[in-house]
Amino acid sequence: MQVLPSGLVVPPLPYAVVLVVATVVLGGALVRFGPGVTGRHVVALVPWMAGGGALHALHQFGAARETAVVPPVLDPLATAPAVYVTTFVAVAAVWVVAILSVDGRNAFDGVSSPAADERSVLALGIVGGAVLLGLVARAVTLAAGTATYVWPAVSVVGAAVVTLVPYLALRTSRPAVVTHLGTVVALFAHALDGVSTAVGVDVLGTGERTPIPRMIMDFAGTLPTAPYIGKGWLFVLAKLVVASGIVVLLADYVEEDPTEGNLLLAFVAAVGLGPAANNLVLFLLSGTV
Repeated sequence: MQVLPSGLVVPPLPYAVVLVVATVVLGGALVRFGPGVTGRHVVALVPWMAGGGALHALHQFGAARETAVVPPVLDPLATAPAVYVTTFVAVAAVWVVAILSVDGRNAFDGVSSPAADERSVLALGIVGGAVLLGLVARAVTLAAGTATYVWPAVSVVGAAVVTLVPYLALRTSRPAVVTHLGTVVALFAHALDGVSTAVGVDVLGTGERTPIPRMIMDFAGTLPTAPYIGKGWLFVLAKLVVASGIVVLLADYVEEDPTEGNLLLAFVAAVGLGPAANNLVLFLLSGTV
């Protein structure tokens, strides 16, 4: 049975070596500096999570059009799964520089200022997002078409509404869980992934590259409800249930060890927000495809 998504490629050896070395060096630096991680860091990482998914979408669009949207020298870094490592390397580099610039020598003693580096991570993430939006605009221009804003907007609004269901349920049953910013980010990220995937499958007729979501939706397609409400709804439900369960399990961990707990919440959020951003950018460009 296929487990991994289709379309995965290994980048050329020089790129792979650079990514591995950079990951080891920067990851080691972050471990050495031991920056405190708060819920605000999870929020600060949102532009980076979305940026990785958007960058891969631009690569997909360029590959389909046989047109360079991402600069050719950077394009291998935007393939999957390399784009995940690329995103980590970029944010880790910014984080390390932010720690050193704010705390200097104290950083080597594991003493850093969370508030200072979270602002730097957020600010440069927004700058990176602006650059990616420029590349999206360039993709629209190259395709000589107009962007489609409807379905990305529908997906975001739908995800916001859907997120209220587990949020309100948890606020009633486990109020301490939703006091963590990372919890809210993770719930919205997976709601957006689920809703945008459902829109793609049921409205736009796109395929699903990842086996497990595809199996869930294929099963939903066999139900009597399929002709009326489609098959994406079951994937949305599954995402909400799984995400809710994970944030509940992590709630005590966040209280006991905020740094590791919030890092795990950031990872959970990234697993949802990256694919969601990928969907939204592809929807945005669907009018030109």
